[in-house]
Amino acid sequence: MADYVQYMLALASNGAPLARVERVDSWWAQGIGVLGRRALPVGEGMWFPGVASIHTCFVAFPLDILFLSSDLSVLAVLPGVPPWRPLVRCPGAAHTIELGAGTLAVPLVHIGDAVLLEPQ
Repeated sequence: MADYVQYMLALASNGAPLARVERVDSWWAQGIGVLGRRALPVGEGMWFPGVASIHTCFVAFPLDILFLSSDLSVLAVLPGVPPWRPLVRCPGAAHTIELGAGTLAVPLVHIGDAVLLEPQ
């Protein structure tokens, strides 16, 4: 993972860890995202504050996607989003988290759940 601030993504209800994520704030870094990587491992991801839509064009692997509201409630859970999708969006989302495919394979996260993002 790159030199971004690391956070632990966890369920607020019981503290169950979901993934380690990098917070990506700059518009340039958000535009690059996972482009150029060969993979994003299960249990790792990128957090894009202020982002309600992504694309997977030029991405070489599938992603699990979480869209969150401003209060970090889950608005959408999208496991296994394939490469080459020109638009993946969630109206009203305030945050997007891209995760290695398989991170959301076990349905721990549901729409309406609150999550925590704790600095590591």
